[in-house]
Amino acid sequence: MNQGATTPAVSVGTPSAAELPHTVFPVTESTSNIEAVRKAQELAAKMAFRHDPKFSSALNYFSGQAPTETMAVAQKPAKPPVLRVDALGREIDEHGNVISVTKPSNLSTLKVNINKQKKDAFQILKPQLEVNPEENPHFDSRMGIDKNKILRPKRMSFEFVEEGKWTRDAESLKLKNQFGEAKARELKVKQAHLAKAKDDTNPNFIEVSERAPRKEKPKEVIPDVEWWDASVLTSGVYGDIADGTITDSDLKIAKLTHYIEHPRPIEPPAEAAPPPPQPLKLTKREQKKLRTQRRLAKEKEKQEMIRQGLLEPPKAKVKMSNLMKVLSSEATQDPTKLEREIRTAAAEREQAHVDRNTARKLTPAEKREKKERKLFDDPTTTLETIVSVYKVNKLSHPKTRFKVLMNARQNRLTGCSVMTDEMSVIVVEGNSKVIKRYGKVMLKRINWEEAVKKDEKEGEEEEDEDEDENGGENNKCWLVWQGSVAKPSFHKFHVQECLTESAAKKLFADAGVPHYWDLAVNYTDE
Repeated sequence: MNQGATTPAVSVGTPSAAELPHTVFPVTESTSNIEAVRKAQELAAKMAFRHDPKFSSALNYFSGQAPTETMAVAQKPAKPPVLRVDALGREIDEHGNVISVTKPSNLSTLKVNINKQKKDAFQILKPQLEVNPEENPHFDSRMGIDKNKILRPKRMSFEFVEEGKWTRDAESLKLKNQFGEAKARELKVKQAHLAKAKDDTNPNFIEVSERAPRKEKPKEVIPDVEWWDASVLTSGVYGDIADGTITDSDLKIAKLTHYIEHPRPIEPPAEAAPPPPQPLKLTKREQKKLRTQRRLAKEKEKQEMIRQGLLEPPKAKVKMSNLMKVLSSEATQDPTKLEREIRTAAAEREQAHVDRNTARKLTPAEKREKKERKLFDDPTTTLETIVSVYKVNKLSHPKTRFKVLMNARQNRLTGCSVMTDEMSVIVVEGNSKVIKRYGKVMLKRINWEEAVKKDEKEGEEEEDEDEDENGGENNKCWLVWQGSVAKPSFHKFHVQECLTESAAKKLFADAGVPHYWDLAVNYTDE
């Protein structure tokens, strides 16, 4: 081997030296090379490189030593250690002793976490005390427990300020600024003496006013004899029958009968029951919508029953217009017979429709009852009484008088019709529906101009006839006043003829409504 040949370098501390590249150094005898090799060995020693015996001869070259025959012989590697395990699976040595192996722990390498772990490991947990430890007879002061540090502070709670505290502080500060601290100190002493003189009061207590004394119901005095026995006993007292023995001489036999006296039941005192709920008024559109929804629900239920087999499906409705569509092949076999059957079925359906309508139709008595119920028993219109006052110039014709009277009675109105020579006043009372009906009769249906009483005598002069016609043209009915009152003033409707106005007004005054006549007299059609 010449001097330019290369030799493998020292193997570094790796699992296998052959896996890493080897640094090659030239073998030279110069001082500079020896110095370089020495530095390299020192550096390798600092980096904890281990010497591989396989390349021990090369290290001697770096140190300036010649290879020897003994060094040329490669040292054989040592035998691998033998793993011995006991029955429990623990590692033991050749003598049977258990080898303790420290398990690697996953420790964090961050300095912050390491310091925190050290602090937690060496932290001294001190007890937390709820009360003063010196009050405990078992407390030992030699334990080194500082009560000021470990005594748990009191929890903050809501505290009321005593009344007048801030006012006193403000006055004290004001006196302190005016006269100095000495005067303020004297004032505080005076306030302390006044506070001691008063009763000790806790500002956290809520002041409650004194309760009114409860009035107790006086107890009834126990009578010497009960009222139901007093009428039966001869003497009226229990003195004679104190021993419990009752004889016929002690009782009034005449008042003892076989009848049993049942006292009249008295309802307990209670508030009146609330009125029943008023029916909800629906518009025409809402009523139509509800009918449609009910009809659809009924049809859907019928289809569901047919689907479940509870009802027989209806037959197809065959008409002359859909004859060929429903019965395609059967229609051509016997058209005459088929047409007769179709017309018969159509007539039966029409007759069934008429019968259903007839069954639903109300009888005359039911119609009359329904009409009366709508007019007079409607809860929305019977809550108040409406009064209408009419004024008519002349009410002498029997036809108009009959209409006024009969319409009032048919509508179950109360009031009166008072007739005088000058005018006539008609007063009616009832609910809103019948008052509205009667108003249409009085103001629209009756022709007051034609309803003028004519002279029954024949052969009158034309001037008299002209005067009657002119008077008839002026005959008219006016609605003087209409409003609601608390209760009706008349019991029924009656017609009364009066000779004078004072007699007519007295008739209204007797009913308690003289102002009705005054309204009609002072009314003017403008």
